[in-house]
Amino acid sequence: MNSEVLVGTVRFPTPLLLASGFITETPEFFLRAQPLGCAGIVTRSLKEHVPPERSRIPAPRYAVHAQKSMLNCEWGNELPWRTWLEHGTGEVQAVGAPIIISLSGRDPEGCARLMQAFDEIGVDAFEVNVSCSHSGALHGNLNVDLDHLRTLMGVIRPATRTPLWIKLSYSTHVVAMGHLAEELGADALVCTNSIGPGMLIDTGTTRPQVGIQGGGGGLTGEAIFPIALWCVHQLANAVRIPIVGTGGIATGDHVIQMLMAGASAVELYTAPALLGPRVFRTIMRQLGDFMRDHPEYRSIAALTGRTAPHTTEHSFSSPVPRVIEEKCTGCTLCVESCAFGAIDMIARSSDRALAVINDACISCNACVGACPPRWGAIVAEFGET
Repeated sequence: MNSEVLVGTVRFPTPLLLASGFITETPEFFLRAQPLGCAGIVTRSLKEHVPPERSRIPAPRYAVHAQKSMLNCEWGNELPWRTWLEHGTGEVQAVGAPIIISLSGRDPEGCARLMQAFDEIGVDAFEVNVSCSHSGALHGNLNVDLDHLRTLMGVIRPATRTPLWIKLSYSTHVVAMGHLAEELGADALVCTNSIGPGMLIDTGTTRPQVGIQGGGGGLTGEAIFPIALWCVHQLANAVRIPIVGTGGIATGDHVIQMLMAGASAVELYTAPALLGPRVFRTIMRQLGDFMRDHPEYRSIAALTGRTAPHTTEHSFSSPVPRVIEEKCTGCTLCVESCAFGAIDMIARSSDRALAVINDACISCNACVGACPPRWGAIVAEFGET
């Protein structure tokens, strides 16, 4: 499998990167993930001067939601930025992996000085964060501040020749922010960061489940994947520079969808944070399976942007879903979900009745969603791409 991808001039052996957050406070997690298919690391978002209230990460720093998502407050820095300058960067480079330095975009001048310091030792790219959802709730929402982005780019773009990635988050301004970043010299966009803030409460103690002031955290993980995918799709149709997709990616299928939406590579955080580095090995195996089943794609990079031609018009029809009889358990969940009486339960064996789709079906595919994924007895078949 040819898994190599390019983000501008930066080459990665696989499309999988470790996103910025608590688990990239140091290189250790990445060094365990790299042999399993993780191609590069984005460091913790570094600041020249860390305000006292952000010198520690509030605890609890995250709360798991619906098993595969979480609220988190990643806004502190446990270690000074020089830890990455003096030690961490060299450890990553020693294994031949690309390293992207994440910087907070809140302080343009401080950001530029850190860029100049890291340029002395050489790094592969800078990812400048203008997108933290929970910090923004307390200190100003940079993710929708076009004026701040204009000021920021005016300071940091002249400060370095290293590739400059701007990290955005979901908002009604995401395309405008992407356009402006491209216009002012960004080499790539990263989208989306956490979405929120959101809140969870421990009903036993009445306390918020994350420790940040106000109780709000950024929502990450599979709950935000469809929104992240939409953001990437919108940006891909609006800008010419590469996009790195992130937000809720946990499977090989998620990676493929992100690439087809227009991403050149992807970043993962919540899945490895919850499951450990092994998630990269699993995803690489799933990508390999997909590529073997789809020889029309000669490389992973060939998946990028495949969906755009199919989104230019409304679609008012689709094939009737198909029941896989050997997987059907006769549970009747599909019958309950159908608003048109289009599914009958008919005895096909001595021990159970099976679902049969009748002529009343309008191909809404509600039954596909109602059938538990562990059974997968009803499938939608949309044909060749």
